[in-house]
Amino acid sequence: MIAAFLLPFPLRGYRAPYLWVYYRLLSSFGERMLFVASEDYTRAPEYWQAQNRWEMQPGNAQRLHYQVPTREIMDGHDYGFLSETVFEALLADSGGNPIAAFRRLLSERVPCLDAAFAEILSQPSAEGIEAILTWCNCPSLSAAAEEKGIPVVHLELGPLRWPQYRPTAYLDFSGVNGNTEVERRYLESGFRPGAGLDIEALRRFFYQAGDGETPAAQFNLGVALQVEDDSNLLAFGHGFDNQSLLVYAHLRRPDGGVLVRGHPGSLFALKPDWYQVDDSPDSVAFIRRCERILTINSSVGLEAMLMGKPVEVLGDCAHRFIAEAGDEPERVARLAFYLFAYLVPMDLIYDSNYLRFRLGHPSDYEIALRHLAAYGIDAGPLRQAPGSLSRLLELAGLSDAPI
Repeated sequence: MIAAFLLPFPLRGYRAPYLWVYYRLLSSFGERMLFVASEDYTRAPEYWQAQNRWEMQPGNAQRLHYQVPTREIMDGHDYGFLSETVFEALLADSGGNPIAAFRRLLSERVPCLDAAFAEILSQPSAEGIEAILTWCNCPSLSAAAEEKGIPVVHLELGPLRWPQYRPTAYLDFSGVNGNTEVERRYLESGFRPGAGLDIEALRRFFYQAGDGETPAAQFNLGVALQVEDDSNLLAFGHGFDNQSLLVYAHLRRPDGGVLVRGHPGSLFALKPDWYQVDDSPDSVAFIRRCERILTINSSVGLEAMLMGKPVEVLGDCAHRFIAEAGDEPERVARLAFYLFAYLVPMDLIYDSNYLRFRLGHPSDYEIALRHLAAYGIDAGPLRQAPGSLSRLLELAGLSDAPI
């Protein structure tokens, strides 16, 4: 059995924050699971409909490939509930500040969580768990799982998303967003899928929208802000937030030439100051207007790398090691590894067969082949010649000019 931890507390102001992930797993996984969550997730869909939750809108269900479940489907799984008492204790220990409580959950062991996870993983329904899936870092969960010898698989939406890109996801045994395994895997692996490539070839493979005419950059620096309660920002921002990022940018560019893009999910509106406020229709258009990009750890940084723009990353994130490459060939090598061997085609993280494949610790080469197959590329012949990187690239359509 595979278990899934779904953030149980309304630390960002709303309950069952990963409701759509719960529904997607119920729709796609195809086997009995153990859900470690709050009872909110199992409320009747009619309750959420009355709350006007976005997950109930048919367009969102279609876009994210899930069906709203029946009670019978929900009852076909096991549950380990974290109680309101645990939430109240976490909140009280954080001075009543929900964002501080969220940061603690993401970045440190919390005694009340330690006890709750230990109790759930000791229940009979938790026997034989092969792995625990989680959509956020949670040191208390990781400690309880380690005590039982259970691997934790960190998952999250990837930085490249539909409809502009081939949709991707993160899968990492160390952490998600920050504290990830990607740099270690790259340095320990001899797999270098970027040989003979350039960044433009990589971009052509993943970018699905038409390019059109590319205008000349109008601004020296683009600053990508993030939603204020973003888990990546809270736990791995190295002390930076949007305000300090703007001050940092002002010190670097006191004479202007700075374009600032707010996050579409932010509750706050930017107003022009020593910088200009971006009004581009999407992040790609924003990046094109700038010569270089500055961010804490936004996925806009990865998009900019894929467009060949210099990027400065101030926080911790999976793609920071690409920005730190010493020269262009090394940057391409790191980016290609990240794209083909680290990022996962989105649908695969809800596929029990793929997850068990990853639990078997395959080589990075085998992982890349599996990913190419999910992208519709028949890499079967390469299994007979696992060292043939040039053939891999040819099959991927990257070694020739246009894709």
